[in-house]
Amino acid sequence: MDFKLEQITKFFSYPINDRHFFYRVPYRFLNKKDEYVQDAFNDLQQFINLISKQDGKVINENDTGMLFKLRNGIHIKIEPKRTDLWIKISYEHSSDEQHVKNMLNQIDAEIASINCRVVYKYIKKDKDLYGFFLKDGKWDDELVGYIGLDAGSISINTAVIDEFGTVLETDYTFTEGDVINNVKKSLASVYEKLPRNIRILGSGVTGSGHEISGALLNADVYETELDAHAKAALSLAPEAKVIFDIGGQDSKVMYIEDGMLADASMNKKCGAGTGSFLNAQASRLGIPIEQFGEISLQAKKPYRFSSMCTVFVGRDLIAEQAKGNTKENIIAGLHRSLAMNFFSTLGISKKKLQTPILFQGGVASNIGVKKALEDCIEESRGEKVELIVPMFSNVMGAVGMALFARSETEGNTKFRGFDDISRIRSEFSECSSKNDINCDSEKICDLVKLYIGDRLIDTLYACNGYYQYHKGHVCHENTDAFSEECKKVGMGA
Repeated sequence: MDFKLEQITKFFSYPINDRHFFYRVPYRFLNKKDEYVQDAFNDLQQFINLISKQDGKVINENDTGMLFKLRNGIHIKIEPKRTDLWIKISYEHSSDEQHVKNMLNQIDAEIASINCRVVYKYIKKDKDLYGFFLKDGKWDDELVGYIGLDAGSISINTAVIDEFGTVLETDYTFTEGDVINNVKKSLASVYEKLPRNIRILGSGVTGSGHEISGALLNADVYETELDAHAKAALSLAPEAKVIFDIGGQDSKVMYIEDGMLADASMNKKCGAGTGSFLNAQASRLGIPIEQFGEISLQAKKPYRFSSMCTVFVGRDLIAEQAKGNTKENIIAGLHRSLAMNFFSTLGISKKKLQTPILFQGGVASNIGVKKALEDCIEESRGEKVELIVPMFSNVMGAVGMALFARSETEGNTKFRGFDDISRIRSEFSECSSKNDINCDSEKICDLVKLYIGDRLIDTLYACNGYYQYHKGHVCHENTDAFSEECKKVGMGA
């Protein structure tokens, strides 16, 4: 493979002050982080051997990665991140540029020989990154992606996968009562991290805010939250038999048979088995919720609350504080209370649970909740069961919808595009067509209209009568561009 910096692609050249590029090795999903990090290092062993034999030295080798400095001024940093292993190659000016290029050629050829897993190369031009996928030993500049978005009551989760289902980028943005602007914010955040040469071939939405997020994206696919979460879980861990999902406002249990979602339960009525329960108690104690899990593991005797109800737990919490009980015991008791409520409200028989069990959702990152769930199962069964927390556990609904988009769109996407989405503005108004459509409702409907500039692209929450009436009053067949509203009533191109 002829490694010439100016010919890696048809359009790249390197600025003098920009002499570096990256390789990205996404992890395969295994049960534990140290396992999938080691798995990636194992497949890179021949590459590591190559650079270790060069006339240079290892500057650093520890849990944060490896750093090599070769004699010819090439620096190589291998760094494990949360979901990928990154290799950064940087090089200085040298009196023997040909020797540098020959070494870079060897490095690139060695990486390109890794045919057992997904590998990307990222090249920086000015301030933008461009990505290239390793295909048949060569770097293919055709990079495609699929977007999934889960618009929930607590957070907006976005994920982008490639054609093989590998997760490229994710984002977790709080909803903050503003679905429209925070969907736009989440998509903008993902776009900033994506290679500029990616082409989006499909998009899908789920969650309580799916209607408005679907309109913003002009999404191709919608599926229920349960289907989206199960799809993501089974793509990472096909052997899973049960999936626990605990979010900020609801919780779910899903049962898998023959690799498919067979049954499920969802709790939307009681917050005591969800993340909002812990958030409320963290606020009472004045302790950041991010510290709750670690603190709970330090408990010597977790307090057993007499009730699982949020109101009564709060009362007991205050009483225990007054007695001088430790914050570690109290917080561990809160985690146990959440776990008990999760099993109770969803009617889960802990003895009948089949393994492996995946634990996902925003709360899955809390190691105190994970331990409390495992302790409850162990007490019931008399045997230890370890829950598996998958990578991307906090955005699994979004990952699932990206997978659905990949399998269902076949590349024929209606996705609006990041630039158009960023320019969308919304207008909240009452329906003004009540009399025109002979509406017999006593209540005037609230509508949300979406515009790009002055062009109306969609009207949400209207009835069929409204759309049919505006079929003849808003849409005109001789216009250059048809709005999404026109498409709904069959007038669009």
